[in-house]
Amino acid sequence: MSDKPSIAIIGPGVVGTTLGILAARAGYEVAAVAGRSDRHARAAAERIGPAIRATTAVEAARAAKLVLLTVPDDAVEPLCQELARAGVPGPGAVLAHCSGALSSEVLTPARRLGAAVGSMHPLQTFPNVAAGLERAPGAFFFCEGDERAVETLEALARAIGGKAVRITSTDKLLYHAAAVMACNYLTALLDAALTVAGHAGIPPEQALEALQPLVRATIDNVFAAGPASALTGPIARGDCRLIDRQYRRLAQADARLGELYAAVGLWTVELALVKGSISPQQAERLRKILRHRPS
Repeated sequence: MSDKPSIAIIGPGVVGTTLGILAARAGYEVAAVAGRSDRHARAAAERIGPAIRATTAVEAARAAKLVLLTVPDDAVEPLCQELARAGVPGPGAVLAHCSGALSSEVLTPARRLGAAVGSMHPLQTFPNVAAGLERAPGAFFFCEGDERAVETLEALARAIGGKAVRITSTDKLLYHAAAVMACNYLTALLDAALTVAGHAGIPPEQALEALQPLVRATIDNVFAAGPASALTGPIARGDCRLIDRQYRRLAQADARLGELYAAVGLWTVELALVKGSISPQQAERLRKILRHRPS
C-alpha cells in the first residue's frame, strides 16, 4: 500500500462519501473528512471507515497526500484559495476536484505552493451513496491537470474499478457539454415528447409507459450500432411531406415545441445524410421546411 497516497475528502456529500468508501476498500488510507457541517463530516467519516477523523478543511488538507475537493462547482475555487492562504497543500501533495465543468486551472493557488493539481470527474449520476457504490465501478473517470496529479488520479480511478481517460484542461468544458447533452438534454427531450403526447390527448403517465419500450430500444440500437445506423423515422426516409405537415401542426399547438422539433430535425437531416438514406436534394428540401423557408 506504500504506493497509494493517503486521502483527505473535503466535501462529505454523495460523491465524496462514495469515493472515500471505494478508496478505503481499495486499500487507500482515508485520513480525514471535512465539510462545512461538522455533523455531515462525522457521518461521512463513520460511513467510510473506523478511526477516520472529521475535522476542518485546512487540517484535512494537512493530513493527506491526495486532497479531493468534492464540493459544488462554485465552492471549488474559494475553497482552494482558503486552503492556499493556510499554506496547504504543499510540495509533494496532490490537490484535485471532481467537477465535470471546471478544469484544474481553478486550483492554481495550490500549484504556486508546490502541489500538483488536477481533476477527476466520474461520468455517471450518483443520486445517493448506495447508487454511487454500484455505479462508480465500471464508470469512466475523465482526468486532467499536472502530470503527477493525473497519474495519481488515474491510479485511484483504476483501483476503485473505474476506467481512467485523460483529457486536456482546455477541452474540459466541451467534455462536460457532451455529458450535459447526453444526460440532461435527453431528459428534457423526453419531457418535451410527453408534452407533445399531451397535446394529442394522451395522459403523461400513459405516454411515459407507452414510450418506454421505444426509448429503451432506440438507446440499445445506438450503443450497438452507432447513431447513424440506428436512425429511423420520417427524416431518415426523406418523407418531406410528412415533416412539413407535422412541423406546422406542432408549431400551431405550441410554438416552443415547434422550434425544438425544427432544431433537432435539422441535426437529424445531417445524420440521415451520414446514414446514406436520403439524397442531397431531399436533405436540402428538409432543411428548407425546418428553417421555415418556401421550397
